[in-house]
Amino acid sequence: MGRTAISHEYQDIIEASAGQNPLEEIDVEAQVMERVEQLWLMRNRPTAWKVRLRKPTAMFSLLMVFLLLSVTAYAAAEYIQIRNSRGEVKVKYMEAEPVQQSAHVGNNMLRQQMESKALAFAKPGELIAYYVKENAAEKSAEALKFVHKEQRLTAYTDFSAEIRRTGAPMLPEAPEGYSFQYGNVGPDFPYNSPMMQQELYRETLNELRAQAEQATGEQRLFMKSVPWTSPLSVSAMYAKGGGFLGISAQMMHGGDMMVQQGAEEQAKKITVAGTDVVINTLGIGPDRQHHYLTWYNEEYDAYFLLTSYGDRTLSEEKLLKLVEELLQ
Repeated sequence: MGRTAISHEYQDIIEASAGQNPLEEIDVEAQVMERVEQLWLMRNRPTAWKVRLRKPTAMFSLLMVFLLLSVTAYAAAEYIQIRNSRGEVKVKYMEAEPVQQSAHVGNNMLRQQMESKALAFAKPGELIAYYVKENAAEKSAEALKFVHKEQRLTAYTDFSAEIRRTGAPMLPEAPEGYSFQYGNVGPDFPYNSPMMQQELYRETLNELRAQAEQATGEQRLFMKSVPWTSPLSVSAMYAKGGGFLGISAQMMHGGDMMVQQGAEEQAKKITVAGTDVVINTLGIGPDRQHHYLTWYNEEYDAYFLLTSYGDRTLSEEKLLKLVEELLQ
């Protein structure tokens, strides 16, 4: 059972892409994919929260925007909630919390250095397990770390095959006449003691520790590729003229989602084909707005996001029509 919190800071990108001098496709794509969404995955343990930061990769970051929403139609005590068929709250909107700086700056810098080396070692699509020698302060569950190197699948046949391999939700090939540009499926992987008890991860940690103990010289990083089949996320980017369409889903694996709400934006909940859908409205000027939609899919236990941006965008009505098609 876990909890996921998401955040985004892409208002400036939307403003740029909607301005008098629209950004070229490559610039919009790079900025949106890098900045649009950063993902924090939090899952609870019996006595404490376990927080894992997964740095956004160019495509994987489209996965989940941190929906800094304001719900002006709701009182402070009546934030939007989405429940499953059993009445359990799966998605909960809450007041935005201030970002706190970590006190472990040195450890974070070391981790970033080791993670960068592991990414350089990885092939596209690979999940790399790595172990850092002489980091005795870390508990056993934290000793083995993971990094995934994004693989942009530019052929829809390859993308759909990867979706079928992992059991992720299938995304369409050409929604609303937009052409498929690329897609990505991201892996789930362990982060706590119970999950680390799986044989694959126990053996991997023991193997890398043994290499570290036998190593001579100054080598500190030990790593290997590990197989994966369980998805954490799936996302796809589409284009039509100067417009872009993004569809993404994050698997919740039995957990729940917390969405922080800022005071500048608006959200309202409606029902589409029997499913609660949140229409998020982001102001990008005195008379311009950007809409993106989010919803919970109980069949996949996944949180979906649909966004349209660029020189041409889908209206709220067309976005809702597309959501209805995706729900069929």
